[in-house]
Amino acid sequence: MAFDEQLVEKYLERAMEEFATNPLAVQLMRRLAIEGRELFVQAGMKLLQRQVDFSNEANVNAERMLGHLLLRQDTLLDRLANPEESTRAKATELFRRFQKMDASFDVRLARKLPCRGAWSQPGAFDGGRSGRALDILDETSEGRRLLPILGHLPDSQDPRISARATLFVGKRVQSADWTARQLSRSDPRIRANAVEALWGVKTATAMHLFDECVKDPHNRVAGNALVGLHIGGREDAIERVIEMSNDDLPERRITSAWAMGRLAVDGFGERLTEMVRDDDLNVRGMALRALMLIRKTSPAPLEKRPDEQITLETTIDIPVVQEDLVANIDVRLDGKTFRAR
Repeated sequence: MAFDEQLVEKYLERAMEEFATNPLAVQLMRRLAIEGRELFVQAGMKLLQRQVDFSNEANVNAERMLGHLLLRQDTLLDRLANPEESTRAKATELFRRFQKMDASFDVRLARKLPCRGAWSQPGAFDGGRSGRALDILDETSEGRRLLPILGHLPDSQDPRISARATLFVGKRVQSADWTARQLSRSDPRIRANAVEALWGVKTATAMHLFDECVKDPHNRVAGNALVGLHIGGREDAIERVIEMSNDDLPERRITSAWAMGRLAVDGFGERLTEMVRDDDLNVRGMALRALMLIRKTSPAPLEKRPDEQITLETTIDIPVVQEDLVANIDVRLDGKTFRAR
């Protein structure tokens, strides 16, 4: 049988629909998995991203069968970690589905990242796939079980791998001493991620480290340090975030707006409303995003001056903020996640 993308997707979808009633459905799925491997993986991943009615046992069994067939495919991990295949959020959700079927799936993914030493194992991910894999594992794998496999990656020569691995390892180590060692690195992304990894640690050593990092010349490092201080209960953190919002450098004002949106503290609304009128386009965009995040996390209305009005449903275009100016806009405080992009 000659296969093409549309034909495989059509046959596979039909087999899923008739899984409980047609005895040939399972046979067809297995044949597609063997004879049309690449197209089967592509179509299968697409079908698994659909919402499943878990009250329907036939649907659940069909999805489980499809998942197990996909788990046997050699290219599944490569496609899952390919940033060009889907967004990080979609890839992470799909990974969770596979993890439920195979408890060792995170170990399988971790072993695709470069190993120690100058030479890596055959088939190891490149920088782009490694970065996406680390993002997925950071969201889904708890505890330190992967540290023996990935603990060396913060020292990678690839800056994309090193920066993401610093966040992954640091969040699981949660050590002020470990973070302090990473602060000697020249790459500001590594320093910023090392500081973020320490969020939630409230020891005197950690708080002193946050204090010192507020002085870092790079805005992302300083911004993450201010967030760490606030999480640690420092009352002056809010005042220092607002102080940064008045900095002459636009990238530091951008970071302050990001921090206000992330922390969602009552009282930031008035300053952010002012920043929506900043001379810099990127500052205005980040301030508006921060206002939207605060609105999502707080039931109380935003503060505004009596003589000013701001409507969050406005038709103002929100500009794309340069990634090198600000950390990822994910709010992960109190177990919640918000994404502003």
